[in-house]
Amino acid sequence: MIRASSKVIRYPFSATYVSGLFEHWQKNPQSVPEGWRQYFSEQINGGTGLQGTTSLNPLDHAKQIQLLYRTYYMFRMFFVCGHQLADLDPLNLPHTKEYGRVKGSRPEMTLDSFGFKKEELDVPIYFGNKDQRSFIYPFMEAKEEWTIREIYDRLSQIYTKKYGVEYIHMVSTEQKHWVEQEMDRIAQWKPSKETQTSTWQRLARVDLFNEFLKTRFTTSKRFGIEGTDTLIVGLEALVDQCAQNKVEHIIVGMAHRGRLSTLANVFKKPLEIIFAEFQNKYSKEIEESWGNIGDVKYHLGVTRDQQFPDGHHIRMTMLPNPSHLEAVNPVVQGKTRALQDICNNKQTCLGIIIHGDAAMAGQGVVYESLQLENLTGYTNEGVIHVVVNNQIGFTTTPIDSRSGLYCTDVAKAIDVPIIHVNADDPDLVEEIFKIAVRFRQQFKKDIVIDLIGYRRYGHNEQDQPAFTQPQMYEIINKQKPVFQIYDQQLRKDGIITDDFANTEIKKLTNILETAYKNIQKETFDKVHWVPKPWEKIQQVTKWGRVKDTGVALSDILELNEKVNNLPAELTVHPQVKRIYEQRKQSIEQGKGIDFGTAEALAFGTLLHEGFSIRLSGQDCERGTFSQRHAVINDQKKDIKYYPLRNQIPNGGNNRFEVFNSPLSEYGVLGFEYGYSQSNPNVLTIWEGQFGDFANGAQIMIDNFITSGESKWNVPSGLVMMLPHGLDGQGPEHSSGRMERYLQLMDDDPNIVFQMKEQRIKRQILDSNFQVCVCSNPSNYFHSLRRQLRRDFRKPLILFNSKRLLKFSKATSDISLFLEGTRFHRLIPDSHEEIKTHKEISKVIICYGQVYYDILQKRQDSKRNDVAIIRVEQLAPFPYDHFRVVAQQYENAEFVFCQEEHQNSGGWQYLEPRIQNVLSLLHQQGKIKHQYLTFCGRRPSASTASGSSTVHKQELEKLLSILFQ
Repeated sequence: MIRASSKVIRYPFSATYVSGLFEHWQKNPQSVPEGWRQYFSEQINGGTGLQGTTSLNPLDHAKQIQLLYRTYYMFRMFFVCGHQLADLDPLNLPHTKEYGRVKGSRPEMTLDSFGFKKEELDVPIYFGNKDQRSFIYPFMEAKEEWTIREIYDRLSQIYTKKYGVEYIHMVSTEQKHWVEQEMDRIAQWKPSKETQTSTWQRLARVDLFNEFLKTRFTTSKRFGIEGTDTLIVGLEALVDQCAQNKVEHIIVGMAHRGRLSTLANVFKKPLEIIFAEFQNKYSKEIEESWGNIGDVKYHLGVTRDQQFPDGHHIRMTMLPNPSHLEAVNPVVQGKTRALQDICNNKQTCLGIIIHGDAAMAGQGVVYESLQLENLTGYTNEGVIHVVVNNQIGFTTTPIDSRSGLYCTDVAKAIDVPIIHVNADDPDLVEEIFKIAVRFRQQFKKDIVIDLIGYRRYGHNEQDQPAFTQPQMYEIINKQKPVFQIYDQQLRKDGIITDDFANTEIKKLTNILETAYKNIQKETFDKVHWVPKPWEKIQQVTKWGRVKDTGVALSDILELNEKVNNLPAELTVHPQVKRIYEQRKQSIEQGKGIDFGTAEALAFGTLLHEGFSIRLSGQDCERGTFSQRHAVINDQKKDIKYYPLRNQIPNGGNNRFEVFNSPLSEYGVLGFEYGYSQSNPNVLTIWEGQFGDFANGAQIMIDNFITSGESKWNVPSGLVMMLPHGLDGQGPEHSSGRMERYLQLMDDDPNIVFQMKEQRIKRQILDSNFQVCVCSNPSNYFHSLRRQLRRDFRKPLILFNSKRLLKFSKATSDISLFLEGTRFHRLIPDSHEEIKTHKEISKVIICYGQVYYDILQKRQDSKRNDVAIIRVEQLAPFPYDHFRVVAQQYENAEFVFCQEEHQNSGGWQYLEPRIQNVLSLLHQQGKIKHQYLTFCGRRPSASTASGSSTVHKQELEKLLSILFQ
């Protein structure tokens, strides 16, 4: 590296140029640049590089300057390009664009290429004092004078081994120096006999496990680790290093490649259970439980507590994940952050993300997740990333899967070191994994390990890779497994004996055979390995009945005083100040409470009861529509004020956190989902800037949030807030795509026929999530409080109207927030001006903001023979409540109305459920009309018109038809 020192000449200068500068300096030192003034002065007085010079010969000195320059240029080349000289590829594939680990040829880095002459190689050169030498490179501290040959040999020793490090892109000089020290240390390092014996045992377990699966389950997919077996060795060494650093929690996310080996050897998942999964043996508990359809064996997770000889414990968790590569990354980060917040110590909780090479370069969520590395609301203060690099993705080689040199190039964006290591060197792999832990613990930053190996078989064991990579697999078929190579090496070196090796192999084989025999017994019943239970859920009955989510008036008034009275010393924007004054006034008067006030009341009362709140999303501190202002920015000072934190005793500010997120949906939503898994006593909320922005996170919604409990028995209480409503603002700012969520619901529309006269019990508990559309602030208040006032957790999708946030008619009285009140899944018509139930001729069923349009149209039309039913909880559908309400209108026709187009919104989900209830009531003779009709916009490929005029015309037409 060219260092920031005046003693270093940064560019090659000709003898004529230097001679001219020297002459000017002799006549007038001020006539040359400061660096040259200092340099000439130091050299005349016997300074850096020239020994005992009392006079300066410009021509001779210019040559020495060029020699120094070439020396520093050599350093620079090794710093920047040295990693390309490393012996990283176990296969030694042709160094071409098709197969090489980099695209293009290696740089030429010989003494000749740097321009050194033979007579210059052994000339001693003085490189300054110890600090200056250390700044050049750590090994330079050893002595004052070095020859070119000594430096080149030492750099070659460091940079041409089976590892290569990219770190020159990093900003911190301290961190770069630390990396250089470790590289220099490894170049001289040799493992002890005890360490190598332990490594052999670990590698033997991996190899025998893989071979056992191969021979006993020949037709099964297992996505084996063969070719990068040392991943397991590295992970076990990493765990040992974590124990030394007193890490208490390790959260791992990885794809299917090598997952079974990791579960068996690192997490010590019982072999009987793994073998039972190969034979599709499940416990009766799983087969009989609701919705627990399970997942393939290489997607499942596990939690294990490991104790070490010194008594230290680490809880290790492997998160379950779908086949969508890298999707689990932000989930790991979110769960890790939640544990860090619980422990109040980020260094005791470590996230590990294991990537695939093609996925690391190709999946956008990798970048979204990496960008969270140093953000206040999302940082884990260091995640260890490991790339299991097969040098191929399914059938695609690097030339078609990435544009950069390495699959890890994306990590350079976050200023972290990247260590490439040859997977066929078990000793080195162990040491690199330990270094990663030490770097993370010291600098609280991410670090990336690129474990370069190969994939011995196809993408799965039934695949034939020679179809597409014949030359590559010709080399692989001749390659000895790493265990054979290491075993032969240790026997040859006398580290282990034949007797020891044979005894260990026999013992490990017996363990595998015994486990396999155990699952053949009829008495074996596979237990379901699931994550450890959540910490004890808050005593939900402490504050009243579980279903009652109202609070005492005294608590609301106290909250009003603490939160809505802003400090006098705070310079508040006039409009924000007016919002808080209006909130305070509405509570004192007991009427006109809007959605923003209701939300603050929900948050504040939950904080009062001991729960915590975490709200995250784009611009959510203020709120997209300026409705929240949970964080107030002083207009004159750089101060942020959190009014709701006044509800929390001193020292508990982290119980209420609001974070503006980066402009990411997939990554941030995944993070919040992971966060929600760790602590059921935190109301974890992700808010979309607009509802349809969640489109970018559809993988997370489909494969984790709505199905995670069913597949993996992993509960979550995550709340997704999605602004929704057709207001004439165009397609992208109207619909939250409600129909997509409703399609993912698992409640059975035919369950109504099994109801008989009994209420459907535990309906939400037996559903995968909830979808609600609150048409008034009080119901919004109860929907949020209900999330934590239960003794179970389910995801909640809240579609919030933008128009109703400050709509004068969409307000609530304080009585609807008080003790004895609760969330209403359905709101019947209670207006006094309408006729009796028997006289009603039409019942309109609707949800959301269109209710107020229908209500206004009814008033304008003076149709007191029309009743309006609002469905507030769309899913799971409230069959029991709707049946009770609908059967009162025995002579009415039933019409469903929504503002969305017929092929979107709630119609397609609600129609069969409502229709089934009506059909049942008609069969029972309780209503005259059994058929449900639709009134709404016609089907459309776009969710809304881009013209406000067209929007109004469509709405007016809809309402006119409705009241014909």
